[in-house]
Parts: sequence; C-alpha cells; structure tokens
Amino acid sequence: MLWLLETTKHYLPALRKRWWPKLFLVILFTCWFSASFAQDGIIMGKVKDGETVLQGATVVIAHKSSLTNSAGEFSNSVKAGTYTLIITHVGYKKSEQPIVVKAGETQRFEFNMVKGDQLGEVVVVGSRSFIQRSNLNTTVPVDVIGSEHLRQTHQFSLIQMLNLAAPSFNVSRENVFEPATLRGLGPDHMLILLNGTRYHNTAFVNNGAVKGMLGLGAVANDLSSIPFSAIEKIEILRDGASAQYGSDAIAGVMNIVLKKTAGKTIVNMQLGQQYKGDGESIVFGFNNSISFKKKGFLSFSGDFQRRTPTHRGGEYQGTVYYDIPGNATPAVRDIIMARDNNKIEERAFSRKTPVSNDGSIQLSGLGFLINGGYPISKEVELFWTGSVNYRSAVYEGAYRFPKTIAQVNTELYPDGFKGKSVINSRDISAIAGFRGKTNTGWNWEWSSVLGENSNTYTGKNTNNASQYILGANAPTELYGGRLVFIQPINNLSFNKDFANRIRAFKSFNIGLGAEYRLENYWTAEGEEASWKDYDSSGPRLGGIAGTASISRQDVVNKSRKVAGLYGDLETDVNDNLLINMAARFENYNDYGNNLAGKLAMRYNISSTFSIRASLSSGFHVPALQQIYLTSTGSAWKNISGINELVTTGIFSNNSDVAIAFGVKQLRPEKAINMSGGFTSSLSPHINFTVDGYWIEVKNRIVLTGMFDKNNPYVNSLLQNHPNIDQAQFVTNAINTKTRGIDIVLNGTWQIRKSGLQLSLAANFTRTNLFGAILSTDKLPADSLNTNTLFNREEREKIEHGQPASKIIASGNYKRGKLGILIRNTRFGKTAVVYSSSDKSRDEYFSAKILTDVSIDYFLKTWLTITAGANNIFNIYPDPVKNPINKNQGMIIYSVQASPFGYKGGYYFVNMAFNF
Repeated sequence: MLWLLETTKHYLPALRKRWWPKLFLVILFTCWFSASFAQDGIIMGKVKDGETVLQGATVVIAHKSSLTNSAGEFSNSVKAGTYTLIITHVGYKKSEQPIVVKAGETQRFEFNMVKGDQLGEVVVVGSRSFIQRSNLNTTVPVDVIGSEHLRQTHQFSLIQMLNLAAPSFNVSRENVFEPATLRGLGPDHMLILLNGTRYHNTAFVNNGAVKGMLGLGAVANDLSSIPFSAIEKIEILRDGASAQYGSDAIAGVMNIVLKKTAGKTIVNMQLGQQYKGDGESIVFGFNNSISFKKKGFLSFSGDFQRRTPTHRGGEYQGTVYYDIPGNATPAVRDIIMARDNNKIEERAFSRKTPVSNDGSIQLSGLGFLINGGYPISKEVELFWTGSVNYRSAVYEGAYRFPKTIAQVNTELYPDGFKGKSVINSRDISAIAGFRGKTNTGWNWEWSSVLGENSNTYTGKNTNNASQYILGANAPTELYGGRLVFIQPINNLSFNKDFANRIRAFKSFNIGLGAEYRLENYWTAEGEEASWKDYDSSGPRLGGIAGTASISRQDVVNKSRKVAGLYGDLETDVNDNLLINMAARFENYNDYGNNLAGKLAMRYNISSTFSIRASLSSGFHVPALQQIYLTSTGSAWKNISGINELVTTGIFSNNSDVAIAFGVKQLRPEKAINMSGGFTSSLSPHINFTVDGYWIEVKNRIVLTGMFDKNNPYVNSLLQNHPNIDQAQFVTNAINTKTRGIDIVLNGTWQIRKSGLQLSLAANFTRTNLFGAILSTDKLPADSLNTNTLFNREEREKIEHGQPASKIIASGNYKRGKLGILIRNTRFGKTAVVYSSSDKSRDEYFSAKILTDVSIDYFLKTWLTITAGANNIFNIYPDPVKNPINKNQGMIIYSVQASPFGYKGGYYFVNMAFNF
C-alpha cells in the first residue's frame, strides 16, 4: 500500500495530462482492494432465546472471539475455508455449527439457544483461555449454579441457598455470622471473586464469641453482602487455585457472575415464617437491565431482607436472686433454692422468657448494585460494578441474673437483664476497568478494585456494672467501637492463543498478569464506659456486659502491600488431551516471597468419558485481622455442673501477653492439594462426575484453647489483667490432612410437553490432625497444661464439627402451568466435646434428612407464584443429652455442631415477576 502511494505521488503530473494512466490507476486500485478482501468472507448473525435477544454471547470462529451486542448481533470476517462456529452464553448449552466461508460472500444466520442444566454449562473460572469450556470438559471440577436454582431453595440468605445447592459447601448456622467452608477446610481457604475480581474479606475474625463457628480463628467470608438479585450464576472451583488466583485459594474459588443481559426486569418477593410462629421473614429483590446507548448495558439490582428472631431454649432451673455456694450442703442448697423460688413468685419472674430464648437473631439488610459495560471502540470495552450493602443484626446474649453482682447493676435491673448486641455491618465494593484486544492479537484487561467492610458494635439494654455508683442513672446503651478492613487492588492481564503459530497444538493459550494489592485493617475505640473498669479494686466488672468493645490500648491501624505476577498456559495438545499449567509469584512486605504452582490435565478416553487430575501448592499468609485480633467478651464455664459466666480475653499474636505465654508469632500456612476423577455423559440426558481430593495444610492458623486462671501458672501470667478469667490467642498450632470425594449425577429430559430434572450430589470428607500439636515452654508439661494451645475440645471442632457427609437429591417436574420441586438433603453425623478431661460430657448427633417441597404456578408468562415448605417434616437435630451440658435447662440443642440449625419447619409463599 505504501509503495502504491509513493508511485502515485511520483507520476501525478503525468496523470493530469493523459486519460489512459488515470484508467490504469483506477484498475490498479481496484485490483489491490479486491486482492485485499476477496479472500475474506463475512459471517453475520443474531443470537436469541425465543423472542429474547442474548447480549454478551461469545462467538468463536477461526480462533477469533467476539461478543454479541445489545441486539444480540455479531459480525466476523474470516478467510475462505471450512470452520466450526461456536456460540456460548451463560445458562445455555453450547451451540456448534459447521460453516463454509466463501471469498467475498456475506452469510447471515440466526441461532436460537437452548437453556442448559446445572451441569454441562460454560464456565469462566479456572482458565484464562479465550475458549469457554463446559464444566464437564475442564481439568478440575467446577460447579455451576444458576440464580434460578438458588432461588428455588427459598432460603433467606445466599449462604444458606448454597448450603442446599452444593454438597462440598458447609455453613455453620449461627446467631450472628454464618462462616462458610469448602471441602472441609476453613472459611479463609476459599477465595471469593466478583465478576472474576477478588472480593474483599470481612474485618471480623471467628473469635468464638458465639459457640459453634466453623474455622475458629479464621477470617469470615460474608457472601450475603452481595445482593442476590444481581447474580446470574455462581461458579465453584473445587480445587486448589493458589497459583491461579491467590494464596488463599487452598480449598478453591467461588466466582459470582453478575447479570448483564439487557431488556429484562425481574422482581421477586417472598414471605414466610417458622412452623412455631416465629422467625417471620420478608425478602424483596429487583433487577432491571437496560441497553446503554444501544451498544452497552446497565443492570440495576436491589435487595431488602428482614427476619425476626426465633426462640428454641428450655426452662432455666437454677437460682435467679440468690447464689448457691459451690461447697453448700444439700440442706443449705434446698433452703437457698426455696428462698429464691419465693422471690421469683413475688417478682412474677419467668424462668423461660426472657431468660432462655436460644435461637436465631433479628436481622435486616438493604443492598444495591449497579453493573455495566460499554464498548468505547471496536476493540476496547469499558466495564464497571458498584455495590453497597448495609445490614443490622441484633443478638440477644446470655441472661445476667441479679445474683451476679459482678455484672449487674441491680438499681437498673432488679431482675437482671438480657443485653442486646447490635452489629451494624457495611460493605462497599467498586470495580472499574477496560478490556480489549491489541493489533497483535493479545486480549488484555485492566481493572481497579476497592473493597471495604466495617462492623460497628453497640450494646443495648445492658450496663457497665462497675458504674454502680451512678445507680439508676447509669447508661444502658454503649458504643463498643468499630472494625474496618479496606482492600484496594489493581490488576493487569493478557492472554493470547498461539495455535496459528504452533500448529502442532489445537490450542496454545498463554495468560500473563500482575496484581498489586493493599490491605488496611484498623479499629476505632468505643466510648470509655464500654471498656473501662471504674471499680478496679472491687468485685464489679467493667465494660459492656454481653457486647464486644475496643479499649484505647487495643486500637490498631496496620497495613500490608502484596505484589503478584502470574503465568498460565492451557493447551489442547490434540482432540483428547488438555493440559493446564500455572505459576504465581507473590511478595508480601511482611512475609517475603512465595512461588506457587499448579499442573492439571484432562484426557478424553472417548466422546463420553474423560479423566482429570491436578496437583498444586498453596501458601496462605496470616490476615492482618488474625495477627492483631484483640477482644474481650463473655463465655460459659461449667463449675460443678453449673455454668457460670466468665470474662475471656483474646490477645493479639504479637502482644506482651502472647510473648509471656510463649505463643510464637504467626507464620504462613503451606499446603499441597491433589485431586483426580472422571466425567461422563452416560447418555444425552445424564452427566456424571466423580472427583477425589487430598489436601495437606501445615502450620494451620487456629484459635487456641482456653488458658484458665484456675491454673496457678496461668494466673501468674495474667496478673496484670485481673478482670480476665480465660485467655486465648491465634497461632499456628496444628497440621491437618483432609481427604474426600465429590459425586454429582444430573439428568434432564423432555417428555412430550413435560420437563424433568433429577440430580444427586454428594460430598464425603474427613479432616484429621497429624504431627505434633504446638506447645509452649512457659507452662510446665503436666496434666493441667497438656495441649493447652489446642486441646481436645478444639480438636473435635476441626475433626467432627462439620458433617462427614452431605447428600442432596432433588427432582423438578414441569408440565404446562404447574411445576413441583422436591429436595432431600442428608446432613451427616457430627460431635461435640465439652471438656478436655471429662469424656462423659461428649455429645454425638446422628445424621438427619430434611425435605423441602414447593409448587410453582405459572399464572402468566411473566408471573410465577410459588408456595411450599422447607423442612416440611419439622426435623430437629438430636437434643443435648448430658444434663451438665444443658446449662441448667436453658440449652436444648447444641449450637456447636448443627449444620442445618434448629428452627424446625418453615413455610412460605413467593411471587416472581419477569418482564
């Protein structure tokens, strides 16, 4: 082309004088233009679902990838030849069509996509290749769970929806927070992505303030902070992915994919309550997706939730107004009890309400999210996501009886009180970036992310007992302080397929990228009365009774810098063999360097049967929240069969107290993850996958057992903290091995005018400690101090706190305007240890099956009404058997090992509008 322009410029004077050179120039330009484009053909088309166009569908032809626009249209130019046109879209089965491209010819096609089932769907997570694969064809197992499938569980929160949709996903039903785990590991071993970018953690550490939390000492992962109405699907990568996404992906990755299809409005509302008449809930959500300037899209989503508390406690059998000494004779005990009963009758005090109301909390939340994208040129697209979520949880703590003068100002509360801990949680997330393609064929993406979580603590209907001098004028509402975690991230990535240059391979995709992350954890002091002891020489305790508080000396503000580089290679060596290799180098300014790697392969033995396996390493650095965790609270301590409230203190890992106890500074966890299995299409309608795994974690970060002041050696080490009865620390106390197997069987049939979906999914897992438990040389090696860093109680939580198995079997039948869904979920057995020395207090809970039933009526094409019940047969876990463990009658069900809670049956009605 340059030669042609130079020739034209040189002979321009002659061209003006003669006509035949002009004709020659026209012919020359025409020949050049034709030669440049005659070899290309143009493929144009539209992708639809019935009458609905599908924006964002991926169209692949001749190793060229493009996305459909807001009208569902695409256009590609390729050289003449025979190709296979591949179209994929989230929630739809892959469409493949052979196409013969002729030189200079334009061909137009229309594709009507078919909705996919839960398995066999296109996945994004797990690969940086531009080739989107079905999760049946990936090198590692990936669950794909659509929003409709999640909605059909009719649970209150996204976390509980996943609990009934993914067998390898476990949740601890808690009074305040609901930490989630994957494949039996800890909550912070699962990395959360939002639209493929890292989502921020919470500022909260599972500190044991509420019994039963999975992964004590781990940083919680709060999935419920993302509005459910904005979610298109969730991808769960069940395999070690530290080398691909980050060091904390030892158990796997959960990628939350947001809606982006334009031209839809979805409204959903659900009302329900527990069989016992409490726990009323309302859930309202909306999503509106529109076309943005005819090229891009804007998706607006909002959620509102509110749930009232439940009450499942027993009747308190102890004394209220008068304390019984531990050494009292039976006769003296009877006298004091009779005197107390008379006072109870005189005061019209109820032993059941409000003393014993063990159950779930009051919770309300409001969240908004906006998601969008806009092509600013043919090769560059701008994308953005912003969300804000606010939730308020009201937790009613243990009852403080007037006999306990150390914690009760009787002038304020002559009959005692049940304090309310109000936790206001706020999450903010903002993502913005560009993606495009260079002239040399490299796909690139740059993004900047900001995430923040904050938790504010307020105590209501409570007191600071050491302010007794103020009498009835003492404050009853106190601000306890605030925890904040902020995480800004910058990412830059590139990927390109070199198959056209390396022709020995069917595909040869290289991905490269860099990440720079900042982490900032800080705390704000509560008001003075929330933590100060105004009666330091007396028996009355300072601080808020029943609510966490942050004192002036416990305020921290710590930051960290993390830089990472990664490389990813995925190649289809041939039609049968797929290999993926990844490496990630990370530098932490406080923990140095690490290199993680992964190798994964899939081999197609036949068109219907494949085997796959992977081997990866992991390196999990302690979170800032774990290093600097400091907390003061209350806990139950069993003394001669009577549970008494004591004050507990968690001291930061680098504190003077931790050093005095000989607790070593936190180190990174190191992990090895191996997995292997197979996938099979047993028929055109049935898919079957089996995957086993073995995960070893060394230097696992946990919360220690209790160091009790009754031990004279402990008492001497806590002499500068007279108000603390028990102490704990976060440390690398143990090593664990986790092994298990995941099985998924899924079938879909169209029978005349009916549709039937059947699925069976199961997870069997077991975690055991191995090697020596870390000990301290500051305490003598006697019976009082054996395994204090991680005692028998804590070991049982790791090994049996989660169910050893979970099996989910469901059937979904639709015909005409009616549909029925039946789901059975079997939660395996669990166990709880209440004492390191008294094995008679051990509790064992048998497996239970919960049955959910719902009936859909499709009143209009845009309106569906659903009625049903979860746990329709009103199944409860086994009650606590040992009277000592019942906390003088107040506890009926254990909060420590109840994977499905103990609220009983729940019925509901739901209305879904889809315009």
